[in-house]
Amino acid sequence: MAWKTVPEDKFSGNTYSKTMTMTDDNATRFETSAKRLWDVIILVETNSMVFGETGVEVYTVTAGSAIGLTRVNISTLYFKNASAGNNGKVSILAVEE
Repeated sequence: MAWKTVPEDKFSGNTYSKTMTMTDDNATRFETSAKRLWDVIILVETNSMVFGETGVEVYTVTAGSAIGLTRVNISTLYFKNASAGNNGKVSILAVEE
């Protein structure tokens, strides 16, 4: 099967990528102002992390695991170390809206 050529104006957005390592145990977020993303892949590279709303980080992702989200304002997602002092590293790859 041959690949179809897609005109440039038919693509949905630019690539977004960011990596953060937690240096403390406070909940933080990747962006402090609105940043709407499509097809988000979040990879926890070292040490387990918890994700959720501020004060309600309830979803645990273990090191070496990934989660996916679709159509999210990434500034509303908070994350922190699952265990105090374990400075986890998290990377995001997504498409900007």
